[in-house]
Amino acid sequence: MADHPSRKIKTVFEEQGSLRKPGLIGRAVRLVFGAWLLWALYTLLRYGWIVLVDTTPPSPIEWWLFIILAFWLTPYVINIGLTKNWRRAPQVVVAVLAALALAIDLAVYGTWWAPPVGLFVLAWLAYFSAHLGISFVLSALLATPGCEMRAIPHLWTLMTGRSTKEHYCPGALDQIDRWEANHGH
Repeated sequence: MADHPSRKIKTVFEEQGSLRKPGLIGRAVRLVFGAWLLWALYTLLRYGWIVLVDTTPPSPIEWWLFIILAFWLTPYVINIGLTKNWRRAPQVVVAVLAALALAIDLAVYGTWWAPPVGLFVLAWLAYFSAHLGISFVLSALLATPGCEMRAIPHLWTLMTGRSTKEHYCPGALDQIDRWEANHGH
């Protein structure tokens, strides 16, 4: 089985109208993911400030799982969302900024988790949650073809009439959309 072009961190943008719109099931899944990410954003903004004043790393496993998930998905969110082909560069930027914040923490506070790392992690996760969460919800509402990260450009197209590129979803949503289309849902 050939590897789908979007499985790699290389972007493959298609002309507008090339990809099919998601069906009801695909849109419902997108809405659930979007709601979850917007809830995560709310939680970060409401309770995440503690990482700015504490020198103890967050203990809930959810923090660390979310950091791992966000690090893994950051290149897709940035590249596909901004119509770029920077491959792993967004991940490298996150890693370098985190390392710089960690070095400041060690030099100033004598520990690896202090306000500089906390601020960076909070800002990065808030951006990630907002961009991806809004994109998922818009994608569900607008039936954006392909990847949810094209929902903001898709909305711009609907508002201005200017065409935009489409991109296959590099995750499971493409498989859900294909299954749904093949089974007439």
